[in-house]
Amino acid sequence: MSDNKKEVLDALMRAMEIEKETFDFYTGAEQKTFNPGGKRIFKWLAKSEEQHYLKLSELYTSLDESGRWVFYGGSTITLEPETEGTHVGFETSNLEALQIAMDIEKKGIAYFDELLQKTVDPDGRMMLQTLRDEEAEHLRVITEKYQGIKGGK
Repeated sequence: MSDNKKEVLDALMRAMEIEKETFDFYTGAEQKTFNPGGKRIFKWLAKSEEQHYLKLSELYTSLDESGRWVFYGGSTITLEPETEGTHVGFETSNLEALQIAMDIEKKGIAYFDELLQKTVDPDGRMMLQTLRDEEAEHLRVITEKYQGIKGGK
């Protein structure tokens, strides 16, 4: 196995670990909050991270076995709209969970940026850019919710 291929596979394995850890965090946060708005966002984030993990796993297998990148057109998981009458009323611990989530997404963005710098394959770059953009969208949604809650206190 070439050193470059091993480096890419190792980086993908680490990305999969990050996605799994993030999924676990969001699943735990969803279970701990009683606020419907918080549950909705954490559930969406967990599903998105699960989809990222599965796609990275598929990519890892494909690169390992055939050296080919796989297509990733983006997430098909949409954030359900807030239901009428659902008001955000997180407690401080939930604000802290959102702060941790923002930090996690920032690290994910940085990691995908790092992988992009190491990837020359156009299909690989397109896939990694799409994953990176989805992490940026997660950060935007979390930040918006955090600011809305913090401003509402």
